[in-house]
Amino acid sequence: MPSVADPTVTTITCRVTDPPLELLTTEKAFRPNPTTVRFARAMRIRPGDTVFDIGCGIGPLAIKAALDGAGRVIGVDPVPAHCELARKNAERAGVADRTVFLQGRFFEPIAADPMLRDLRANVIVGDVSGIAHAVSIALGWYSSDVPTGGEDGTDQIRELLRLAGQWLQPSGTLYFPIATDLSDETRILDEAKRAFATVENALEKPYVEFPLTEREVELIRGAYPAGQPSWLNVQVGRRPSWRGQILAARGPR
Repeated sequence: MPSVADPTVTTITCRVTDPPLELLTTEKAFRPNPTTVRFARAMRIRPGDTVFDIGCGIGPLAIKAALDGAGRVIGVDPVPAHCELARKNAERAGVADRTVFLQGRFFEPIAADPMLRDLRANVIVGDVSGIAHAVSIALGWYSSDVPTGGEDGTDQIRELLRLAGQWLQPSGTLYFPIATDLSDETRILDEAKRAFATVENALEKPYVEFPLTEREVELIRGAYPAGQPSWLNVQVGRRPSWRGQILAARGPR
């Protein structure tokens, strides 16, 4: 487990709050990125809410939820080192008394805890991997510890959508991402509509463009030597980019 004295531990600035958070991280840890910032803008937290942060990483969105007034926040991540860093970051932000970080997959560690298994969330934040495996490996966006989105980028998000309803209060909201140009958006939306009565964009601007370098475009195309899948749609031109969305799902079926 990383410790503050560990020479590989560094501090980064994360703009999910104002003023920004200063978070402890390591070279191997998955770091907050522009999608994290979009999640922070989309989240609507009411005082006293119970929030589950699935795929919490080093804790930025869980900490923001607590700072926004959530009464209890439970973060879950498959990587033990992420959970340890998230605990330390919550302490630094002054919200350790309202946050718990558990190692495991999706809702499994919550279900396994007798003190937590009966909780149902007002808000679930599902910032899980949503990039196709070949793309994420080519770009080096995920460490080997972090599950990728599978062949078409949908594996983690579709499983989240199938599971989340039973952990959400009837009036609650699930926030989840779609990497529109780097995953099969149609498969994710179909799963979301099966699981929830309402699925809509959580931000005023439906699509957010994330810039790519020319080298990254080359790597993405090179990840599919036999031909690109139909859902892969990297924007090229003067400003190469890919598009993403943050969606809100309500009314679990």
